[in-house]
Amino acid sequence: MIVLGIHTGSGHDSAAAILVDGRLVASVEEERLTRRKHDGAFPHKAIDFCLSAAGVRADEVDHVAHGWHPYAALARRLGFLARGLPGRGALRRAWFVATLTRVSLSAERALRRRFPRARLHRVEHHLAHAASAFFCSPFERAAIISYDGRGEWATGLVARGEGNRIARLRERHYPNSLGLLYTAVTHFLGFESNDEYKVMGLSSYGEPEFLDLFARILGLDREGFYRVDTSWLSHPGYAPVPWGRNYFSARMVERFGPPRASGEPVRTVHKNLAKSLQRAIEDLGVGMASRLRAETGLADLGLAGGVALNGLMNHRIKTEAGFDRLFIPPAASDGGVALGAALWVQHQVLGAPRRFVLEHAYWGPSFADEAIAAEIDAYRLPSRRLPSPERTAAGLIAGNRIIGWFQGRSELGPRALGNRSILADPRDKANKDNVNARIKFREEFRPFAPSVLEERAAEFFPAIGASPYMLQICPVAAAKKALIPAVVHVDGTARPQTVSRATNPRYYGLIERFAEVTGVPVVLNTSFNVKGEPIVDSPADAIRCFYSTGLDYLILGRRLVGKGDLAPGVD
Repeated sequence: MIVLGIHTGSGHDSAAAILVDGRLVASVEEERLTRRKHDGAFPHKAIDFCLSAAGVRADEVDHVAHGWHPYAALARRLGFLARGLPGRGALRRAWFVATLTRVSLSAERALRRRFPRARLHRVEHHLAHAASAFFCSPFERAAIISYDGRGEWATGLVARGEGNRIARLRERHYPNSLGLLYTAVTHFLGFESNDEYKVMGLSSYGEPEFLDLFARILGLDREGFYRVDTSWLSHPGYAPVPWGRNYFSARMVERFGPPRASGEPVRTVHKNLAKSLQRAIEDLGVGMASRLRAETGLADLGLAGGVALNGLMNHRIKTEAGFDRLFIPPAASDGGVALGAALWVQHQVLGAPRRFVLEHAYWGPSFADEAIAAEIDAYRLPSRRLPSPERTAAGLIAGNRIIGWFQGRSELGPRALGNRSILADPRDKANKDNVNARIKFREEFRPFAPSVLEERAAEFFPAIGASPYMLQICPVAAAKKALIPAVVHVDGTARPQTVSRATNPRYYGLIERFAEVTGVPVVLNTSFNVKGEPIVDSPADAIRCFYSTGLDYLILGRRLVGKGDLAPGVD
């Protein structure tokens, strides 16, 4: 049985995934292959890769799962449209509602042409998110929360999973949206959509000056679900957008003054606004999860949707909401909808039993040593073959060199987890500024993540437990902060990745060797890209990024590439 899942329709993060007999074989986001960040177009290249990785033809695919339902909540959409009649916003609302359907139907026509033998299934966006949070998990039973900006019309849901079934408990609908509120503040602070993580990083520099206000904007209703005061939002199709394409309303301008333009200095009011929103979102997330725990009596929780990328909130939910275990898939945002849609069809529609647990994020393209060597030779680059890439990398990093690290299959989701990474020594505090300024070309307030050996994580991050996908932000042990200053944020926290020998032996070996040399089982890890570009996926991508930045060395598979000497004596 072959099930192909795709995501397109939300306008960003298109992707594909393929299951063979209930097990994931491959999944990748379209942006990695087209090199257009957050590419929302029909995922032609991602589909091609998945078919190739599975070794199947299009006419051998049995089911295609589209993680977007063109007619979901149709009555609610029509009601929304009717409320705008006969006012000046009628055309805007009609365009908005029609676009949601038109884009989805266009994608379905393309799928029917390419997969004429397959049965096409429409899977609602948030049900696909929920499937990715539960069917990928090790849980037999679990509570589920999905929340983001907006799907077809729902902005979030809570559900209950058991075995191979998910039961929807309740939903929230547009424009009542946690994700849209966070995006509105992101726009007000001078950043773009999908830059919400920048606001989370900036929040650590502020004080919760406006927390009382956000506690009124956000809250829980009688069912324990979120409610948002939408008068602070302005979204196409909902209300006039007075500030270009931004989602904040005039009310936010009246309260906080003119919005920050991109490139302008970040002032205290901006930091405090970010802090207040972040704290309010955390409080609400913990409150929602706690109520769900009490309602369902379930010990485990799965989270998905773009809001589930909020690492500060995730850690507080884990430690305060009363659940025993928490699972968040590596592609919690829309890049994981393709996988979730495929799993929904496999289990919920076809009734197949669950056969796998997602234990790592390495589901994208890989390149053989011969292909890597051919790419290096085509550019006539200085290089040498390494007997042990991990030992060489550890020696370079211990010598305070910053390297590009390219190994195995690329990661699914927005985080580099040791296969498409930029690595540096966490002991040198200056490396935070060095990597931000001369390699990533991004804002100076942005933190970097530590990758730590799984069995030694508790020494440095006592509250983290296992965190293989870098989706929790937790305090750093007081006694260890001075050892790894480059990965400790201004508020004393970090977003660790715990690395297992079983799931990534080469990356584990690199950190293990670094620990032997330095005594510190941690390296600084950030995504192998520059601001505005997707994470590199191919050797050619890595080479271009290497030569356009201040990286010192590049290790591609077993080949070391340099810009001068080839680091003799570090093997």
